[in-house]
Amino acid sequence: MGIAEVLTIVFVALKLTDVIAWSWWLVLLPTIISFTIYALILVMKLVMVMIAVVAVKKRKEL
Repeated sequence: MGIAEVLTIVFVALKLTDVIAWSWWLVLLPTIISFTIYALILVMKLVMVMIAVVAVKKRKEL
C-alpha cells in the first residue's frame, strides 16, 4: 500500500465517522491523483513503444 491508498482509507474513515465534513471528491482526491499519474505514465510508455516501432519499420525500409 502506498501513501495515497493509506490517506484515502484514513479520509474515508474520518468522513464516515463525521470527523470531517469534506465532499467526497476531496476524500477520494489522493486516489484520483494516484490513478492520474499512473495513467499518464502508461500513456507515455505506450507512446515510446509506438515511436520505437515506427523507427524500426523505417530502418527496414531503407
